[in-house]
Amino acid sequence: KGLNMLYGPGNDLVSATAMTAAGAHLILFSTGRGTPTGNPITPVIKITGNRLTFAKMEDNIDVDASPIIYGGDLKTMGDELLKLVAEVASGRQTKAEALGFTEMAIARVCNFV
Repeated sequence: KGLNMLYGPGNDLVSATAMTAAGAHLILFSTGRGTPTGNPITPVIKITGNRLTFAKMEDNIDVDASPIIYGGDLKTMGDELLKLVAEVASGRQTKAEALGFTEMAIARVCNFV
């Protein structure tokens, strides 16, 4: 009750646009290499499990989840992520919003064969 999960295509910008069009109010975007994307309508929280990516793009990625891989506590990381989701839903800017990233893309017809 009160929570719906949406899934979209795998292309970075296309997936965020598709989920926004489907009614997403907030997007949790997992990235390995640090796609610098945002959305003009829906806040995008970027998460990486790659500590090198986070170190290189700390100004652009909201959550470094790599501690889980290196022995960190999954529950602690989950609690921190849930807290961030609640804060963003209450008006806190994501890093993409603070940087002014507002990209959109629509998939081409038949771009997969």
